[in-house]
Amino acid sequence: MRERIRSVFFMFGICLVFTAAVSAVNRMNVDRIRQNEQMRIQGLVLNVLQIDSGASLSDREISGLFQKRVRTSTIGNRPLYVGLDPTGQSVVGYAFPISGPGFWGPIEAMIATDQQVSRIIGVAFYRHSETPGLGGRITESWFQKQFQGRTLETPVPGKRYFTFKAQGTAKGNAELDAITGATETTRRLEVFLDEELKKTLAVLAEKTSDPKQIE
Repeated sequence: MRERIRSVFFMFGICLVFTAAVSAVNRMNVDRIRQNEQMRIQGLVLNVLQIDSGASLSDREISGLFQKRVRTSTIGNRPLYVGLDPTGQSVVGYAFPISGPGFWGPIEAMIATDQQVSRIIGVAFYRHSETPGLGGRITESWFQKQFQGRTLETPVPGKRYFTFKAQGTAKGNAELDAITGATETTRRLEVFLDEELKKTLAVLAEKTSDPKQIE
């Protein structure tokens, strides 16, 4: 009987040790995932605000540059990243996340405007479930770079900020090249991009008109 009781306590002790070990490893992994995601977001913000040098930076360098050149605020229920000049005194732009439904799942992006909220200075699509080689090409450099320098002219009722046209046929500020063979992805991107811009830009312009609102 005593041997059986000892065996039970021994097995209980083993289970307790393994459970504690698994829990500790899980906490470490969660913290590491959170830190990696934080580094990723900081890198994206620096990129779309045109603050990074284009060189490959270490996590420490990214974190240091972010702390020096970016101030974090909020706009509505989303974060707002305020880009600063090298002195840390003057605003050079604003970055904020946007998201919406793609063809196969949500698409997430970071977008940045200049300090007057009148022009796009950078866009980065960083999370999606679109088909590789088709809709997944939204992460390609040529697709993202075509947004740079576009003015944010408030569209007339019934129109959108930007529309996608067959590749090579886009004209003017409001037309962008679509991805050949990814009609649904670009169509859905066009819709949610417009919705997000209309929802955010007016609030951002009002907020940035009074620097005291951005703390």
